[in-house]
Amino acid sequence: MSQISNHRQSVDLARFLACFGIVAAHAYAVQDDWIGHLSLELFLVLTGFLVMQSYQRSDGSYNLRGRVVRLMLPWLFWSAFFRLVDLKVSESVEKWQILRDPWTLVVGSSIHLWFLPFIMLAMLLVKPVGAAVTTPTRLAVALIGLALVSAPMFWAMQVYAAPAPLTQWLFGLPVYVLGLLVGVAHRIGRTTWPMVSGAAMTVVAYLVTEAAPWVWTICAAVLVFEVFWRMPLQHPWLPNLGRSAFGIYLVHPFFMLVVYKFVGAKVDHLLATLLTFGMSWAAVVALRRVPFFKRVT
Repeated sequence: MSQISNHRQSVDLARFLACFGIVAAHAYAVQDDWIGHLSLELFLVLTGFLVMQSYQRSDGSYNLRGRVVRLMLPWLFWSAFFRLVDLKVSESVEKWQILRDPWTLVVGSSIHLWFLPFIMLAMLLVKPVGAAVTTPTRLAVALIGLALVSAPMFWAMQVYAAPAPLTQWLFGLPVYVLGLLVGVAHRIGRTTWPMVSGAAMTVVAYLVTEAAPWVWTICAAVLVFEVFWRMPLQHPWLPNLGRSAFGIYLVHPFFMLVVYKFVGAKVDHLLATLLTFGMSWAAVVALRRVPFFKRVT
């Protein structure tokens, strides 16, 4: 059985670049874009992998409650923040309706916040997966099962007009579980197996979505993760980049509004991406100097 590797700074860079890709996807707002899907999937694989490593280091004493509490505060804070922003900028009379959509109870006031309650619920799978998938045989069964189970989820995500955040959850859950299994595979020395499963999930998604343009990114996300994992990068800045990624993701819709307000709605998409990302990054670096904001970013 291979030993659990120490923290790799290349993973910090991967998180940072994945966050940039998500900002770019939101700035370009292209339907079925591959940049956003690949960036989100890389983020999900990284999240699942890192949380599985944490479970493995704890020898099964996984503190689920503590992790949920740590995510709850930023979710509540940024939900309140974006609610106030919506009240300020929206011209619709419906903005005063507190509960326009019942799904806002699990999303918050801004759609990008779907990721936080999703992770809170998805973490319920960490301990069962970590405890059950402990041998190569069980890993193989889990990876095959995941590829099969992903079929109806990808079909529903693409074909069935589910309300937000169900579309995001249907897409995100199989990829997150794949990240958990990547963590297991690294521990037992079967690192190529999740790549094969990712390829199978791509084929499944291709068939059930009638060749949606994003399907190849499922396999690509695992491959990109493995490339970054093997990079021997060391630099004092890299951990800071990784720590800022979550905060940038949370605050970037606000700075996107700022860009469109002062530069105009017809701003070049690349310029909008760079300005939004740069301001979000600078804001997170500044905010994290304050203890409270360090907890919510």
